[in-house]
Amino acid sequence: MKLSDYVIDFLARQGVTHVFGMSGGAAVHLFDSADRHPGVQPVCSQHEQSAALSADGYARVTGRMGVAITTSGPGATNLLTGTCCSYFDSVPTLMITGQVATHRLKGDRAIRQMGFQETDVLSIFGTVTKHAAQLRDPRQIRRHLEEAWYWAFEGRPGSVLIDLPDDLQRAEIDPATLEGFTPPPAVPTAAGLAADLDALELLIGAARRPVLVLGGGLNTPRLGDALEALIDRLGFPVALTWAALDLMPADHPLRVGPFGVYAPRLGNYVVQNADLLVCLGTRLSQNVTGGLLATFARGARIVMVDVARGELDKFDGRGIVIHQKIQARLEDLVPAWLERRTSTPGPGPGPGPGLDRSDWHRRIAHWRTALPNDRPPPAGPDAGHVDAYDFVDRLSAVLPEGEPIFVDTGGNLTWTCNGLRVKRGQRLMSAWNNTPMGYALPAAIGAAFVPGMAQVTCIIGDGGLMICLSELATLVRHRLPVKVLVFNNHGHGIQKQTLETWLNGHYVGVDGPSGLAFPPIGLVARAIGLTVIDIAATGAIDAGLREVYATPGPVLCNVEIDPAQKLYPVVKFGSPLEDQLPVLDPDVIAREMIVPPVSRSTAAATGTPGV
Repeated sequence: MKLSDYVIDFLARQGVTHVFGMSGGAAVHLFDSADRHPGVQPVCSQHEQSAALSADGYARVTGRMGVAITTSGPGATNLLTGTCCSYFDSVPTLMITGQVATHRLKGDRAIRQMGFQETDVLSIFGTVTKHAAQLRDPRQIRRHLEEAWYWAFEGRPGSVLIDLPDDLQRAEIDPATLEGFTPPPAVPTAAGLAADLDALELLIGAARRPVLVLGGGLNTPRLGDALEALIDRLGFPVALTWAALDLMPADHPLRVGPFGVYAPRLGNYVVQNADLLVCLGTRLSQNVTGGLLATFARGARIVMVDVARGELDKFDGRGIVIHQKIQARLEDLVPAWLERRTSTPGPGPGPGPGLDRSDWHRRIAHWRTALPNDRPPPAGPDAGHVDAYDFVDRLSAVLPEGEPIFVDTGGNLTWTCNGLRVKRGQRLMSAWNNTPMGYALPAAIGAAFVPGMAQVTCIIGDGGLMICLSELATLVRHRLPVKVLVFNNHGHGIQKQTLETWLNGHYVGVDGPSGLAFPPIGLVARAIGLTVIDIAATGAIDAGLREVYATPGPVLCNVEIDPAQKLYPVVKFGSPLEDQLPVLDPDVIAREMIVPPVSRSTAAATGTPGV
């Protein structure tokens, strides 16, 4: 059996239905084998970066391995951005890179290259994969594949890479004689869980203002009914990072929404005034804590659950105190905690003896109406554009339950995460931690190839679309059911706002006048073969969206957004989460806070750097 045939058959036996990539001299055997296999379809991307991002999108919606295949040299290095997305967001992806023949590898010679397009991909990808290996003996291919597969899903999932020299791809092997991989002994992360839960319940019993914080780790893998049952059993207010917004529908009574630097004020006030935070599946990045770590949830005891010890220890001496560190898999902890809460007599979702949390829930209900939402009114009928939040609000009514929604980065991500009313079963996905412009379209393409996928929504800015513009041709080539909603504000809006905040509005490289170039998106899309629908007025939003989602196949909707629309509210560095722009009167902040507020002069003078 040819080795490349074995590789593709292995993928098929693991449930992979599609592989994404671009052919090249060092990958022709892999693509030939994929094309000949009845259970695997090779999908030709227009750029290798897009192939990695499509593999990432495929993996996010299925929970299965996403696979990208490229040639050596530039083909391999172009996978790097997508590999980072999967690694940082704990998404299982396999990058298979072709390589020059073994006799052309430079080895330890003091030269830059021996073979044409030879590149040391193991060194380049070693820090952004859980496992990276190069095949040197064809008899070891089974072991390499099984080992990569194991590490992609073990513990915290992530990206892996196998580098396959060209001469070994075409080598003949006997599958019956191949050596397999023996996983290392399992580390019992559930050991001590009972004691951890005992200690956690003591903290809960003493808390008057507890908050459950959910993060994206609960999406890799998703825990389904167990998480929902635990939320209801606890009865705590639930704050969500952006990566966890699809874990609860927007109308759930315990959901207070997102919190963080670019989040609405409600979530920030809930977190900042809590006396207990129980954090599941979030690393508490600077995007949610703000830059002044010592001011984050400063009146709360913080419990953090993570499978990685390094994540639990990273705040030591940095301004945030983690009062209880629980090193465990969420798929172990959540069912165990639910079982305990379901079967153990005691206070259940209520407080300990003598404690009453009704004031806490009443205060949150008050904040829902008392705090400003900082959204502008809908655009006037002759403005020539629409308000982003108004558009997202109306989009919420159109998107069906169960819809996968991929969002890019910048303004379109902020407006969507803060404004979309997520329905039960919908998935809201982005490259949360690497956040490259140009992610959403190729990722949506990957999801659209999942067998049985009815429709995918892609939300992307005009700036992000320029980076992956060629993938519109992939949509047309395969007639994929992807609705591409382009938030067209004719520039990089989040960067414009940053320059206004820090550099007195001296624009460089953020719009047409300052150096960027944008073609007419509608004309380009039509030339490629897409149906294009334009929305440039408030009164056209509802009818335009109905047409987008009633039109079969791929559609591009060009949504004209006010180029001057801000991303508000936002925390400027040097302020705690409760003190966002547009600024509130200090007397209002003092009145609404339960925890004593931090004066603006003190925050500016004592700020600690973010992690």
